[in-house]
Amino acid sequence: MKHRSGLVLLAGSALAAAILLWPDPPPSVALPKTVQIAAGLQHYRPAGEFRQGTKVVDAPKHPLDAGALEIMKYQVSAADYARCMTENACPLVASSGQAGFAQTNINHADATAYAEWFSVRTGQHWRLPTDAEWLRAAAERGSDDSFADDANGADPSRRWIASYQREVALRGAADLVAHPSGYFGENTLGVADMAGNVWEWTETCFQNGTLSPDGATIATQSDYCGVRAVQGKHRAFVIGFIRDARSGGCAAGVPPDYLGFRLVRDGAA
Repeated sequence: MKHRSGLVLLAGSALAAAILLWPDPPPSVALPKTVQIAAGLQHYRPAGEFRQGTKVVDAPKHPLDAGALEIMKYQVSAADYARCMTENACPLVASSGQAGFAQTNINHADATAYAEWFSVRTGQHWRLPTDAEWLRAAAERGSDDSFADDANGADPSRRWIASYQREVALRGAADLVAHPSGYFGENTLGVADMAGNVWEWTETCFQNGTLSPDGATIATQSDYCGVRAVQGKHRAFVIGFIRDARSGGCAAGVPPDYLGFRLVRDGAA
């Protein structure tokens, strides 16, 4: 059991199971700016690897009846995450502590710990978005990782060539300079820095699946949650404990420049 600043954490347990013992009310936690996204129909392509027979092919898009969504306007800042570390609620990571920059060098467990701490401290439920929710919030800045029809055809070499060409282009567009929050501007929904150089963790697990013989529907589907979908300029799949995918641990896709996160709040109107 750890004690610091009045916070008691049961080692090895989720923050939801933590007992908060404050001699006085804890210092207030400012709520972040958020963007409300109305409910509506979304056409979503699942995240993972899908096969039709022995061929790797794109999963078909399918309609989702998406509910209302409330998401942070900006990524969680280094100063916000530093406060969670100060209270011994988040794993220790390299952090500048600067309010004006996103916290990076974050793995999935770090982001989840922060969401749990922030939920306790605000009395609200905050969590990582799903891959589909992130794409909704990204709007016109979201990318579709599908290939042209010929890459899904009978000749598997066409898909390999298309994938190689895409990776060469994406690696050449890497941006390894840290930028302040807001640097990449807002999308049409008012969400800032979507598809900038900080990729964001989602709650979505890597999926393996098969398609129907005509390729129109998903026949089978299973999750592998040791790897999660991260979203930015493109979708990538990163092993959950990795904090810097450029140094290794990107399970599929081009490694993200940086790994950070933002949260959604449940209960959006």
